[in-house]
Amino acid sequence: MDRPAPAPAFKRKIFYLPGYDPRGARYYHALLAEEARKEEGLTLSRRGRAGCNVAWTLAREDGAVSGAHEFLVWDDIVRATWAKHPPALLWQGIRTYWHLCRHLDWQLARRWPRAGWVTLFSPGVLFIALPMLFALGLWGLLGRGWLALPVALALGWALAIELQKRLHSLWLLRFVIFSTIVSRREAAGLEERLDSFAERIATALEEDWDEVLLIAHSAGTILSVMVMARLLARRGGAMPDHFALVTLGSVVQLIACRGDAAWFGADLDAVAAGDFRWLDIASVTDGACVPLVAPCLGRAREAPEGLVQITPRWFVYCDPARYARRRRDKYQTHFDYLRRLDRASPVDYLGLVASGRRIGQSIAAFEAQRHA
Repeated sequence: MDRPAPAPAFKRKIFYLPGYDPRGARYYHALLAEEARKEEGLTLSRRGRAGCNVAWTLAREDGAVSGAHEFLVWDDIVRATWAKHPPALLWQGIRTYWHLCRHLDWQLARRWPRAGWVTLFSPGVLFIALPMLFALGLWGLLGRGWLALPVALALGWALAIELQKRLHSLWLLRFVIFSTIVSRREAAGLEERLDSFAERIATALEEDWDEVLLIAHSAGTILSVMVMARLLARRGGAMPDHFALVTLGSVVQLIACRGDAAWFGADLDAVAAGDFRWLDIASVTDGACVPLVAPCLGRAREAPEGLVQITPRWFVYCDPARYARRRRDKYQTHFDYLRRLDRASPVDYLGLVASGRRIGQSIAAFEAQRHA
């Protein structure tokens, strides 16, 4: 008679909060399956339901580590706010940048590195200004006649859209538009969804887990602040020692610097005063984040004491020629936080969710390699 498999020596619960992405759990499960194949001895289960969310397990075959993943579903809200047709996207883009220029705290925004400015303003330049430049150039080539003008406008628009698809700037523009939707609290159903996320995490904190992680990527980092404010309110401002927040490619500062998101300040103040571990990983080569800037920018207290901010140092863990190619693709760079490159890092995604190290030990191992 077969003996039952031994209980895992280390049990981890991972709540994953994705960015502004209409692709749902299937895409991220497939991405994790691809990453799991890079390390021998890891097995990934099929997707299943966990209430309104999606769940799977990533475990080691020897039973040493088991990670129960729960994908926090909000891609339906993304699709409801995702402009599909270019005219609608153009109108939303113009409206967004009008609000942004009126309400951005420019003094605070000066503290962003260049990547933050690229994140916020390059989509508007590419989508609104580039078609006009192309059209003017084509109009000149066509002789500047009035009959040639609509032809030039149509061709200029088509060329600009094709270039932006290649650069993935339309995705970034939609995120900037969503940042205004969040600032103005116009995303239907979002508050209730965040309440449910906080409820799920609060329940897990009372269960038998060695570690509980909330991992947020990209625009999900903004939502993670709102979830953390809810959790801290439940727990009197302190999280248990076995909990940690991990933010990847954070863009929290894009909302923190907006005057039309004054309500967000209360959440930032609660998070800044909170007692919990927070690992923030962001790269200056990532043009879709605001790296290594205090998350609660502009508040009386700009970060909790438990915050650790690091750059992933991808150049150390990737072959030079491949790294140079990857840097040129800014879209893929923004998702490299979820990948293992040529060599394992203690703080790459697998290092955080599939190792037997606690989050503090992973940070220490990363720092030890940096100073070696």
